[in-house]
Amino acid sequence: MTGNNTAISVGDLTRQIKEILEGSFSQLWVEGEISNFIHHSSGHMYFTLKDDEAEIRCAMFKGNNQYLRFKPENGMKVLLSGRISVYAPRGQYQLISTRLEPAGLGTLFLAFEALKKRLSAEGLFDDEFKKPLPKIPETIGLITSKTGAAVKDMINVLGRRAPYVKLILRPTLVQGDEAAADIVNAIQEMDTSCEPDLIIFGRGGGSLEDLWPFNEEKVARAIFDCQTPTISAVGHETDTTIADLVADLRAPTPSAAAELAVPSIDELVQFLQTVDEKMRALLVRKLEYYWQKMDHIQDRFTLQRPDAFINRMTDLNTHLSSALKQSILMKLQSRFGQLETLQAELAVLNPKSILDRGYAIATADSGKIIHSPNELKTGELFRLQLAKGIISARKEKNTDTHQKKV
Repeated sequence: MTGNNTAISVGDLTRQIKEILEGSFSQLWVEGEISNFIHHSSGHMYFTLKDDEAEIRCAMFKGNNQYLRFKPENGMKVLLSGRISVYAPRGQYQLISTRLEPAGLGTLFLAFEALKKRLSAEGLFDDEFKKPLPKIPETIGLITSKTGAAVKDMINVLGRRAPYVKLILRPTLVQGDEAAADIVNAIQEMDTSCEPDLIIFGRGGGSLEDLWPFNEEKVARAIFDCQTPTISAVGHETDTTIADLVADLRAPTPSAAAELAVPSIDELVQFLQTVDEKMRALLVRKLEYYWQKMDHIQDRFTLQRPDAFINRMTDLNTHLSSALKQSILMKLQSRFGQLETLQAELAVLNPKSILDRGYAIATADSGKIIHSPNELKTGELFRLQLAKGIISARKEKNTDTHQKKV
């Protein structure tokens, strides 16, 4: 030691290095190859991240690694999100990982997070822009693949819960490079047509790559600009896309979206019954109030024997009672008329009504409805559902039909 140099302890030096390193590097992403991987009995993970030029020690504690969707292994290329830390007892700097993804998927995750952050800053996810859903939609637009399980699930649920709703299916691609543009066109077509009161878009579950069209910016902006209320039903409950965050309502699955979109027939009937009961109770209370009021007036003025006034009030009471009864009858008739209209509409939509008119439904042994003779082989058995029973039949031959081309 010479001159004005003053010696400091190893601990002080390490603390200064720690402050400089940890203060200079906030959250960052690093790509590299895993080596010396150890999954400790405590649940923590320790490994080295390296490339052709250097390597760095890493740690991923149990609180973060329990959410990993893959098992890290030596030789695996990964994308790590974390922060620089200095382990003072050994004088080593290391990366503390908070997120780990396979390198191939990591690029998509980075793009997802970057777009999510930017759109959030613009306000596309804010609640103030969420439109309320119609309580009883008459027409619902479905934007999804026409062959996927999602559309079948939604049609089945909507048919069971609300056969009074008109469905408009706009088939679209839901996977691949051209899917995003097709989804945008579908949303814009549905919105500008002004036909649906509500739009449901989505698809079944899949990998991040499969769901990626619903993470593209142009799809997010098309949803945000859509004037018709929207429900997003993309993937399973654990999947979250940019489209989910922009839509007016996010449903965990396509079936759940159909459940959330409409009230069931039973709920509507219960609602009408509740309204009817409330109206009856309100009118009864009104009648009782006016009857008591008239009685009090009559009693008060009877002591003063103003006969003429009492007679006038009695006539008024009779008139009001008659008018009130007439009003009650008119309102009840109106409500029962509405209920009968709904029941009539439901009866028209009932498949049994079609069968009662002499039509039949042909089904294969599997239960699948037959739409064309070409779906059956010659000699194959099938069933005909009639209004009052089922008969078995056999296909003998095809009969040519000539349909007018549209």
